[in-house]
Amino acid sequence: MIEETLPGIYRIEVPLPDNPLQTVNSYLLKGKEKDLLIDTGMNKDECRIVLLSALQDLGANMENIDIFITHLHHDHFGLAITLASNGSIIYLNAPDAIFLGDANVWEKGFMYGKMNGFPEEELQKALEKRDDFLKNIPIEDIKKAIEKCAGDVPLREERFRFLSDEDTLNVGEYSFKCLMTPGHSRGHLCLYETRNKFLFSGDHILEDITPAIFLWPGEKQNPLKDYLNSLDRVFDLEVTTVLPGHRNAFQDYRERISQIKAHHYRRKEEIASLLDIKGKNVYQIASKVSWNIPLPWNQFTPELKWMALAEILAHLKYMEEEGQIKSELQTGNVIHYYL
Repeated sequence: MIEETLPGIYRIEVPLPDNPLQTVNSYLLKGKEKDLLIDTGMNKDECRIVLLSALQDLGANMENIDIFITHLHHDHFGLAITLASNGSIIYLNAPDAIFLGDANVWEKGFMYGKMNGFPEEELQKALEKRDDFLKNIPIEDIKKAIEKCAGDVPLREERFRFLSDEDTLNVGEYSFKCLMTPGHSRGHLCLYETRNKFLFSGDHILEDITPAIFLWPGEKQNPLKDYLNSLDRVFDLEVTTVLPGHRNAFQDYRERISQIKAHHYRRKEEIASLLDIKGKNVYQIASKVSWNIPLPWNQFTPELKWMALAEILAHLKYMEEEGQIKSELQTGNVIHYYL
């Protein structure tokens, strides 16, 4: 489906095969010298065929398109490398790229998964899924670009250009301010059009989906705290329309922010209600909380269980830093959480 959401801006609905989200929004912005494509879909034939067909219908050519990625999750970034022409710039954020290229994160995932109660056999299956995404991404090229960049914007001829908070990106008649909104990912970027007051929100704010906030086993961040702070940051903007990464555009973004915050506070209360003086590991907690998935826990795939564990970890980290709960490494090298 192609929809002109604003003058010169087209929403392309790209399918997400075997994914509960079903679709992702890719946006084409018509420019004067070059067009800009925001997000791409997964690196799968079904996504590629739909996206390229839509670009052709819109009279766009990848030889004259740059790509902006809101965050480096596979449903947004997966096709970027294979679609980009030799003259395309791929705009990224450095925190996501650094995380993606950190081999230690993946190597430690297995050990920390077991420390949080994840069964070894299921854990192995869950971690193998990452290879479907990583095998087609030039991790070494991204790492070299980060090193060369050294915190500054690379030269025009570089394939990757890293955007930071408050950077400006001009496309056609539009001028965007980059807003770093960490939480859903480490360096998630939104684009705010300062004159016309609309926001490309990526997965930071969605109309009818609560963005997942993950703390992967072994990480030291507090992503839920970051996310709530990022919601506060965009709350005060004057926004007429939100153009999200999934589903439809919407207007009442402040009410939506309030709803998302309320969800996370309810989740904290639910987790607290499951804890006692004996303590529970994260896998046990994740198996008992309510999920918006029409399956019992024992029918979750290992990948879904791994993501559920990461979501619960994010809440536990937030609650522990707030002094609401405490953790302890017990016999068997498994971490338990207590009120």
